[in-house]
Amino acid sequence: MSGFVDRLKESRLLLPPLADYTDYPYRRILAEFDPPFMCTEMISPEALVRENQRTMEMVKMVEGNHLNGVQLVGSDVESMRNGAIMVEAMGYDYIDINMGCTVKTVTRTGAGLALMSDEDRAVSVTSAVVDAVDIPVTCKMRMGLTLETKNAESLSRKLVNEGISAITIHGRTGEKKFGLAVDLDGIKKVVDSIDVPVIANGGINSGDEAVNLLDATRATAVMPGRGLIGNPWLVNGIRSSLNGTKSPSPGLDEKKEVVMRHLSYLCDFYGERTGVILMRRLLGKYFSGCRNAGQLKLDGPKTGTIKVVEALVERITDVDGMRYSRP
Repeated sequence: MSGFVDRLKESRLLLPPLADYTDYPYRRILAEFDPPFMCTEMISPEALVRENQRTMEMVKMVEGNHLNGVQLVGSDVESMRNGAIMVEAMGYDYIDINMGCTVKTVTRTGAGLALMSDEDRAVSVTSAVVDAVDIPVTCKMRMGLTLETKNAESLSRKLVNEGISAITIHGRTGEKKFGLAVDLDGIKKVVDSIDVPVIANGGINSGDEAVNLLDATRATAVMPGRGLIGNPWLVNGIRSSLNGTKSPSPGLDEKKEVVMRHLSYLCDFYGERTGVILMRRLLGKYFSGCRNAGQLKLDGPKTGTIKVVEALVERITDVDGMRYSRP
C-alpha cells in the first residue's frame, strides 16, 4: 500500500483508463515511455469472473517498471468484490473503481457516474472491494452529476473512511456542455477535505497544463485524459515539466516509427483487418497539426493491409510544416 502512495507522490503522474484506447497494444506503446503507472480500460467484473474471452484479452498485462492497474465498472456489490479478488489473483498492483463514466449503457446499470450519484451504494461497493483485497483501491469520479448536484467533496470523505487509497477527480460534471471549464476550486476543496492523495484530471494536453493544474489544485498528482490518445510523448512532456525541464518534441520520423509499431501491435493482437481499421481513427491524433489531416483520415483505409497504412503515412512530409499529400 505504501509503495503505491510513495510512487504516486514521487512521480506525480498517473496514466488514465481510457475506454477503447488503453488496450493492450497501446499500453505496450506507452510502456516504452516508462510511465510510473498504467491502467486498463474499464472492465466489467461480471465478464471478468466468467472469464469472457474478450474481457480476458482486455486485461492482458503489459510488463515493465510501472505499476499495473485494472479499472472495474459496476454497481453490484458482490460482482465488484468477486471481480476485485480476481484482479488481485492475476497479479495486478491496484484496482480503480469507475465512478465517472457518462455513457448511457453504463449509467443505466447504476455504474459509472450513476454510482457516484448514489452515495450509499458507492460506499458499499468501495467497502466491499477494499475489504476483499490487499492491494490499493482507488476511484475516479467527476465533480458530480450536474453543476447543481456536485458531491465530489462529500463522497470523497465517505470513501476515505472505507479505506480508499487515492481519488482521481475529473474537474467537470456529467453535463455535456461544450467548453465547460475544469473546476479548479472544486478539486482543491476535495484536496483540502481528505487526507489521501488526490489526482487532478481534466484539460491536460501538455506538460505546462499539467503543472498549472497541479499548482492550482495542490493535488498530489495529475492524470492526463484524451490528450494522451495518439500522443504517448505526453508522458515525457508531463514528467519533464513537473521536474522543471522541457522534453523535446518528436520529429516526424519518430512519429512514423511509433505509428507503424503501434499498428504492428494492433494487428498482432486483433488481426490485420481489425488492426488496420482501429489505426484509421488514430492517424489524425498521431499527426495532429498536420495540414490536410482531415483528408488523411478520410483516405485512411476502412479495410486493407499494413502496407496500405504505410503508404499513407509515407505521404506525410515535414517540408514547410507537416503536410499530408493525397495520392
